[in-house]
Amino acid sequence: MSELTIQETFTIGGVLTDVTSVKLSNAASTFGVKRDDTDAVVVVDGASMTKTATGTYEYSFTEPDSDLTYTYWVEWVYQGATYRDEHTVAGRTTGLATVRVTDKYLDWLQNEFKPLTLATPVATQKQCLENAIRYWNTHSAYKIMTMVAYTSGQVRAQLPESVKMVVQVYPSSTTTWIWNDHPLWAILGVTILDNITSDMIMLSQAFRNYRIFVGADFRWAFEKSEEPNSEGGYIYAMNVPSQVAGLCCVCTKRITDTEDIKQEPILDWVLQYTKALLMMIEGNTLRKSTIVDIKNDGGDLVSEGNTEKIRLQEKLAKDSRWVVLARRC
Repeated sequence: MSELTIQETFTIGGVLTDVTSVKLSNAASTFGVKRDDTDAVVVVDGASMTKTATGTYEYSFTEPDSDLTYTYWVEWVYQGATYRDEHTVAGRTTGLATVRVTDKYLDWLQNEFKPLTLATPVATQKQCLENAIRYWNTHSAYKIMTMVAYTSGQVRAQLPESVKMVVQVYPSSTTTWIWNDHPLWAILGVTILDNITSDMIMLSQAFRNYRIFVGADFRWAFEKSEEPNSEGGYIYAMNVPSQVAGLCCVCTKRITDTEDIKQEPILDWVLQYTKALLMMIEGNTLRKSTIVDIKNDGGDLVSEGNTEKIRLQEKLAKDSRWVVLARRC
């Protein structure tokens, strides 16, 4: 069975903040996590959640079955006061049925075929939409960038569900105090540049670079999620340079199962690819319903849809190529 991770974050004044203690416990102290279908206890009362980052706590457990929902209570202590709230979470699903809201996509597709009425059932139209999205997810390298918070000593950071793969990671440093992060010449202002002053400038720059980068040997690794529609993958960072407050991740995008697609290039490709699949289905339906001595254009419609499908596949492959910027040395 799959593992399900519960995450709880605590924010005070818009800033992630550590609390005294966090555990899974309902008001009656009878369970930590329970199944909604049978009320069977999955995690016992009082199970402690593990801190993974500042103000972020997690607990993982093995699901007893698939297609379940769970209720859990989080109890935490902060500044001597005890608080508790209730949550629900869905576990792993085995079905391939569409769970996203598809009205806007199906309306567009049906309008594209007017004044004809589609013979394809709505359920099949939804499946064609999901097939287009699955193809896009497995073949596209659409680039996105995201920032994840990082604190000194942190082991890993979780990325959003929309991240398919991480291509590159750049540490993002933050200024703490001026003598540490700024070169000496920026503080001196206008001064006479004699040999001693210029040597001090070079020394301050070298020390600044040494503090931040030299010897850091920054490395990272990305672990993909086994359940990408419910939780994102994790980025593991090692030898992170000092004074880093976040990691800038260059990633490839995936469309989640409940996402409302809004990016124009993605939306246009998905709609056009779904339309091509529907053209092939409609053409096959029309061809199979041929009446004796009455010809129809079902075969032409299948051929047109297949041609459009191949064109869109080639377009996706071309548009998904990475652009490498060359820098003159």
